[in-house]
Amino acid sequence: MAENQPENQEAMVPAAGVARMPHELSPIYRWVSRDVLGAPLILSQAYLDELKLSGVIIGGGDLEGRYRVEAARPGDRVCYLNLDHPTVPNWLWVNEVMFTEFGVRVPFTDFQQRLLNRASVAPSQLHPNAWSAIRCFELVTDSLRLPQDPEILLYLFTLFSPNTEGKTKKGYMSVRPGKHRKIFGLCEDSFHDFKGRFFKIFPVGKRCPFWLSLEGQGRFPPYWSWDAGMDYVPATYKSLTVDQKDTADILVKLFSERNLKPKTVLCNPSEAREAIVDMAGKEVTLEHLRRLIRPGSSQSVLAVSVPAPGPSRAPIEPQPIPADDNVAFPEEGFEQRRWCGKRPADDATADPKRPRVSEGTNREFCSMDRSFDASGFIASNLLGPRAQDVLKDYDPMESIRWAEWASLRSATIMKSIEPRLMAADQWEGRCVKLDGDLKALNLQRIEAEKEKLAAEQARVKAEGDLKSLSGKLEVLEKETTEEAEHRKNRESELEGEIQDLRKSVSDEKARVDKAEASLAELEKSQDEVIRMAEDSVMATERALKDQISLLLPGFDVSQLGAFKAIVDGKIVDLPE
Repeated sequence: MAENQPENQEAMVPAAGVARMPHELSPIYRWVSRDVLGAPLILSQAYLDELKLSGVIIGGGDLEGRYRVEAARPGDRVCYLNLDHPTVPNWLWVNEVMFTEFGVRVPFTDFQQRLLNRASVAPSQLHPNAWSAIRCFELVTDSLRLPQDPEILLYLFTLFSPNTEGKTKKGYMSVRPGKHRKIFGLCEDSFHDFKGRFFKIFPVGKRCPFWLSLEGQGRFPPYWSWDAGMDYVPATYKSLTVDQKDTADILVKLFSERNLKPKTVLCNPSEAREAIVDMAGKEVTLEHLRRLIRPGSSQSVLAVSVPAPGPSRAPIEPQPIPADDNVAFPEEGFEQRRWCGKRPADDATADPKRPRVSEGTNREFCSMDRSFDASGFIASNLLGPRAQDVLKDYDPMESIRWAEWASLRSATIMKSIEPRLMAADQWEGRCVKLDGDLKALNLQRIEAEKEKLAAEQARVKAEGDLKSLSGKLEVLEKETTEEAEHRKNRESELEGEIQDLRKSVSDEKARVDKAEASLAELEKSQDEVIRMAEDSVMATERALKDQISLLLPGFDVSQLGAFKAIVDGKIVDLPE
């Protein structure tokens, strides 16, 4: 099936990072095999809507508006129950390969619904190989116009669980052909990646879905169950009716040596129908195809015989003959036979006055069989006009003795079964009571499972919250530790910086003191220089005044000075 992937691969990938439900924590699903619980979801809503619009899922017409499809949510599994509606489901699990590979459509056919109910299994719990056999059986019987009955399919195939995880686990249910009853080959494709391709089908509005009756009763199991395939009684050849046996024999006769290939049949139904009819010799319908298993016979007529009154009577040895609700009696005459159920020789030496069985009949009923209508037989044969033809050639006393013997046998039989009938009535009452108790217990079990699941979900949620809080606490502790370490490192750095600053301040203070000392010395030197400068200027001034007085005797030199200037033609003192 790896080559049958949808084209839109990206749309089928589930959202990343979505939390999955821990299946091992769900006690009500611990019986499901691990390959089912571990199957990842690979279908998206866009892909399912595309399938629905293309008519692959729903049959078309006004049915398109009656149902809708919905992709499974993250964490869902195909075995999960609808706990909101445990007994009256409002949705149904199905698998994509049912529709894309085998042509199943919603609503299911009447045969499919009866088969699911007969086998007591949900449609999503059937393995694709089982659906392959179902669809091939439908197509073959429809092509040959044979009866479609679940009993025939369950006789030809055996329902089993291919799970390999032991008796405590159960997975998908499949079918395998019975011994010498193989009419279909195996699918050429290997189904391995189908387990995650499931989705839900919902009815639109308040419409009654096809899996429920108008009274709200389920037509077949909607959910997975540990009891799937265990509640039904396997079909045997003896349990089949005459028409069912003939249908099974015809199919085995036609296809046991030339097995049909499911892939060829389902991929080209129209060509397959023509090939199937050709294999049957252009014959269709059960009446015509009976010639394959009983040459010269085309009717389902059963001969009815009664014990012959006479001296030579064999011991009573009734043989079990399957019951048939559609028994047809011949219109003219009946065959004299012994209680052992063996047909007398029908040759030229036989009694010429004895009526013969009608031609084409090779089965017969004993008058003591459970389906034999004794009152109708007596009324039509022993009390009617034909009674004279039966009894006129026999001794009346022998007939009386035979009647007395038959009455005693009847009384003995009734006496022997009377305790069984009484016990059956008692058991029926007990069964009714036990059935009521079982229903009550089932309701209590469902409620307990719901409460347990709710408690489990609450515990899981609490554990998740606790885990989340623990994670946050760890993050906070880590951040606090990192912050404390950073603060400690910063304090160390600041202490180092403070020490460096203190050293710098000390150095700067020493430099300031040195500078102040230098400044004091400079000021002292400056005062000395100023004083020396002033003395030098005053000496220079006195020398100049003496020289002027020498050159210009009587000239007033008092107005002259080194610290004076000429302003507006006048000698004035310099500003301080």
